[in-house]
Amino acid sequence: MKYLFIVISSLLLAGCSTMFPHPASLLEHPSLPAWEQSLKERIDRDLPKQAEIVAPRNQAVSRLYELVDLDRNGKDEAITFYRSEQDGRFTIHLLVHERQGEKWRLVTRQTVADGRAIDRLEVITDARHKQNHLVIGITSYGENTLYIIEQLLSKQRDVTKVDRYDRLSVADLNQDRERDMVLLQKGSPSRLIYYKDILSKEHQETTLSTQDGDLFAEHDLFEVDTINAARNKGLIVSYTRDAKMHIALFRLANDTLEQIRFGQVDEIVEPMYTFPKDVDQDGIVEFGHQYTPEGSKGREGEPKPRITAYYTWNGSDNPPFLESGFELREEQYIDQEYNFVMRFPANWATRETIEKRENRVRFINRETKQIDFELEVIPKNQYIANDQKRKIKEGIDYVYVIDATKDYEMFVNRVTLVE
Repeated sequence: MKYLFIVISSLLLAGCSTMFPHPASLLEHPSLPAWEQSLKERIDRDLPKQAEIVAPRNQAVSRLYELVDLDRNGKDEAITFYRSEQDGRFTIHLLVHERQGEKWRLVTRQTVADGRAIDRLEVITDARHKQNHLVIGITSYGENTLYIIEQLLSKQRDVTKVDRYDRLSVADLNQDRERDMVLLQKGSPSRLIYYKDILSKEHQETTLSTQDGDLFAEHDLFEVDTINAARNKGLIVSYTRDAKMHIALFRLANDTLEQIRFGQVDEIVEPMYTFPKDVDQDGIVEFGHQYTPEGSKGREGEPKPRITAYYTWNGSDNPPFLESGFELREEQYIDQEYNFVMRFPANWATRETIEKRENRVRFINRETKQIDFELEVIPKNQYIANDQKRKIKEGIDYVYVIDATKDYEMFVNRVTLVE
């Protein structure tokens, strides 16, 4: 004790503090880099009073600014979008700051258009003039309008109104390494408007065979992807009619957007949420088809369990999911109640009968009539570990267990949680 007193006294005489940092100080955010702190201060200074910063909805992270190399000189400019309000009328504006060492200066202040929010922001390269331009969708009273802002750093900068839209795709549909643009305007029928050159006013239109009451929900698709084994790009459009999902495919033929027909079939019609997706991760989208395996049983009063089979399309005009036009890649049992997926390889097609009883799901081999795999799903607050049951997964709400005495390893690796 005597020696401890001597050590503390020595520290005090040397001017050292014996106090440790408060725990809360250890939770403070790290300080920003000098350039970013300077930018935030400059934005605060240049932002008009009562202005409210708005971020594009399609950005993964909401930020105060977007970094874009507008003049393609290898140095990013910072673009800040904000809105003002006067007598109930909202207007979207932007600021552009240019970096000078660790400091920033305001180079452009621009009004874009009336509106309350920014639905989309895309950056389009103009290789001919060595500039980047902005494609911006602005929402006003539930309606989206598209604008193009060109030469933002120049005195000749221009804001051009393009058209209204309900869905927008900006992607390389014609595979010329430059992005094209397709707009969807909902209606009866709905219209697709295709721009090969986004900066040009030239476009062509085609219709989608929608009817009154058809629904384009947030989860529905409007995107460009690789749609067949030849790796051709196509536009995938989905919408809901009478609780079923309708999928239409469009591709370019001589720079004209046309709908793909499968024999006499215009669209793929499947139960809800049977979305196309790249299940085998080969860069090609597979199309889903649902069916109930023969002999499958569900709980009383509930639908029978279903399998979703995913097929690669070979590009032919055969009706959907015939073997001559579609090749099976994978099958999945998707349990939306218990938040898991069981995956089966293509060579197991139609091998399993499914039984769902109480809190158990059984996969029964149709040839041997034996249980290939049984999964028990237990609420987390009711789970008690024991030697007879082996826990293989644990989710937010449930624990997933199997019979510890069974050789189920081949199936265990095929269970994926989807919470």
